[in-house]
Amino acid sequence: MKKLFKDKTIVFLLPLVIITFLFLFICYNYSMGTYKNIEEKQNNKDIKNFSYTLNIYTHDSNIKENSYYQEVKKLCENYFDECLVKTTINSKKINQEKITIDTYHLNSFLINDFHFFDMQNKLILHIKTKSKEHIIITSKNSIQIFSSLSIIFLILTIIITNSYQKHILIANDSLEEKVNERTSQITHTLKELEKVNLRLFDLAHTDYLTQIKNRRSFFLHVESMFQNQKKVNKPMSIIMIDIDNFKKFNDTYGHEMGDKVLKLFASTINNYLSEDTIFGRLGGEEFIIALPNEKIDSTIAIAEDIRRIIETLVIRVPYSELFITASFGVSDSTNANTIDEIIKNADDMLYDAKSKGKNRVRGRIS
Repeated sequence: MKKLFKDKTIVFLLPLVIITFLFLFICYNYSMGTYKNIEEKQNNKDIKNFSYTLNIYTHDSNIKENSYYQEVKKLCENYFDECLVKTTINSKKINQEKITIDTYHLNSFLINDFHFFDMQNKLILHIKTKSKEHIIITSKNSIQIFSSLSIIFLILTIIITNSYQKHILIANDSLEEKVNERTSQITHTLKELEKVNLRLFDLAHTDYLTQIKNRRSFFLHVESMFQNQKKVNKPMSIIMIDIDNFKKFNDTYGHEMGDKVLKLFASTINNYLSEDTIFGRLGGEEFIIALPNEKIDSTIAIAEDIRRIIETLVIRVPYSELFITASFGVSDSTNANTIDEIIKNADDMLYDAKSKGKNRVRGRIS
């Protein structure tokens, strides 16, 4: 946004700056033209606001009687509107050998001095032209006009630029608001999408019937638990569970009643377990539990508690009440290098519990 604002401002100001300099150049030329116009007037004998004075410097005190003087005076009158002849006795030798012209300011007037010398380097004619116009004042007025116009134009430039910047800022704020609104919408959409993805992940990793972890999800989590426990050198245990005589129950009362038993069985165990425990369904009537920081003896006690709770469950069917039991196999991470070893040991203990009469807990030390 800032870059866009900067680029647009430069594009707008560039022609404005060019116009400003062009305007200042025109004003400057106008002022200088006025000055030159006044300066040129001094050499124009047709303009009445100039006076010309003829000064003759000579060694001869009777120059006015001299024919040479008369000729010079006549020459002066032929070329100038007014010619006042003055004589000055000069006993000093004149060293100039050529015509000299001096231009200078005196009392706000512009003055030119013309000195003419003869072959013997004697001053024969001195003409002084003096402008009656106050050239310095006029020049100052011209410069003041130039400066005033320049200041006015610069003020207008600042006002226009400020107005343009405000317009750009308003447009920029509007665009920022739209961007923020769109960003908010996208953020909200991403959050909703994240929730949907999490829901899809849960569906993909949750057993559809019992709403606990399915086989794939359990093995992903239990492998991570095993590695973490191994790093901190702490134990973990596995409980394998199988509902006794479930196939016979299913065949007798139907799959609908069998699903009801599975749901009740899973929810009962899930309510008993702590949050850091991993509970999953491996398939059919077979379930598995992973417990961190538990050794074999404490895990057997936990399995025994669960067995007694399951034993008290009542399954209501038309005109009757049914009871279910389950067999448990327990193993821990002692002397096990992989999670598969622990699970296999627990599965062996489960098989032993089944073969010894079911509805019991079997572990490595039990």
